[in-house]
Order: sequence, then structure tokens, then C-alpha cells
Amino acid sequence: MKATLLLENHSLFNQYYNAEHGFSAWVEDEDVKVLFDTGYSDKFIKNAEEMKIDLRTADYVIISHNHNDHSGGLKYLIQYYRDNAMFRKPVLLMAHPDIMLRRYQFVEDYCEGMDVSLEVLEQYFTVRFASEPVWLTKNLVYMGITEISNDFERSFPQGAKVLRNGVWEDDYVVEDTQLAYRHASGEESSVIAACAHYGICNIMEYAKKLTGAKHTHTYLGGSHLRSEEVPQRQMDRTCDYVRGEQISRFYICHDTDLPCVIQLANACPAMEAGVGLVVNFD
Repeated sequence: MKATLLLENHSLFNQYYNAEHGFSAWVEDEDVKVLFDTGYSDKFIKNAEEMKIDLRTADYVIISHNHNDHSGGLKYLIQYYRDNAMFRKPVLLMAHPDIMLRRYQFVEDYCEGMDVSLEVLEQYFTVRFASEPVWLTKNLVYMGITEISNDFERSFPQGAKVLRNGVWEDDYVVEDTQLAYRHASGEESSVIAACAHYGICNIMEYAKKLTGAKHTHTYLGGSHLRSEEVPQRQMDRTCDYVRGEQISRFYICHDTDLPCVIQLANACPAMEAGVGLVVNFD
């Protein structure tokens, strides 16, 4: 399997691609191609074109959750399909119908969330809500909704609110999902995550459960760990887990602030991630 970062908060050194606070990855395994998240704008498309990646060849488009830095690019992807004579419908995988709800972030008068209606999405994609795992290839699995296995992650709602039946409620981003990969040995699994709202420890444990693995080889993605929001107990327990897991390649990136990156890197040496990064998983 190979994963290419089309969008991240930063671009790699001497890689002249567009970067923004967002996430998008192009994943290839066997003959299956997956677009995982679309960032905030059309920058992931421009980067894909520079990398000679044809987004029309995607078999699956997966939106991890509906915060704008992950789903905002969908409308630009649809325009790209219109402009470039898209002739088929990729499968659009999303983990829960809540992904279609409106949200606000930081201040009450700023709304975000999916800004393309389900009716429009169905014109361009075969839309599928799947809370359970879906095996995309023999070894690559869309994880669906993550199983919670510890008592220190996901113990509080997100900063945003979600609008349900006309009422703003605490938001736990139930639809958040990831990808997991089973290595040839059968002993190791890897994770490609976006924001990791369920917590990186829960996610890695669930990836091992789904794949039958005993060890996490590679973690690529964000952690949703920001020092002004995360209790120190959660940070300490997360670092303990990461230290014990002895991850072979730890690309901790999007939605992780510098104090948390430093703590995680002290627990397990972190590798640089940015737009243009290509990771081979075999």
C-alpha cells in the first residue's frame, strides 16, 4: 500500500505544494484507489495535479467527519468532476448520518459542517453510510466507528456544537473514521487517520483488533491533541500507550499543537509529515 499526502498543515522542505490547515490523502492498494478527505479548499486538487494523480480514478472517496478542514473541499471535487468529464460514480463512504448535520466552531455565529446536500452528493457519488468496517482490499479496511477501549480518551465533548432537531447540543463527532492496513506478516497493522477524534490509542487498538495484528507499525495522521483543551491525565496516558506500543514510524501531524507534538515525540520518535509525503506500507 502507498499513501500520499495531498494536503496537510505544512509542506515538506523543498516541496512546493499548497498547504493549509486541513487533511487529504491519496491511498493506493492493489488496484483500488481511495481519496481520504478533501481539506478546506481546492488546494488538494491543485496538489494532486502537480503530483500527476488523477482524482477521477478514485474508487472510493471517504470523508472522515464533517469539519470544514476535512469536508470543505467536496464542492471543489464535484466541480473538478464537472470540468473534467467524470464518467462514473465513486463510492462515497461516511460512517454516520450525523455527518450531514450543521455545526458551529469557536463562536456561535460561525457555522460549519457539510456544505453540499445529500441530494447533490448522490448525483456524483454512490453514497454509503457505513458504521461497520468495510474491507476495501484484502488488507485495507475502512474502520467505520471506532470501538472505545480505554477510559481516558473521548471523555469530553468537542469544542464545537452540533445542531440536532433545531437544538445546539454537545458534539462528540460520532462519525469520525479512519483507515487501517494489515501488513503481510499478519503481526502488524498501520493507521491512516485524519483528526482522530476518538483518540489515537482507541484507534490503534481497534485497528489491531480488526486486522488481527499485535503491533502498530505506522501511524500517519492527526491526534486531536491541543494543550489548551486536553487534560494532562489524557496526555500522560496517551504518551504511556505510545511509548509501550513502540510504533515503528510515527507521523503525527494535523490537529496536534506543538506542546503535544513534543510530548508525543518524547514518548516515540516522530517523523516529519507534510504535503508531498509518500509512505509505502510494505
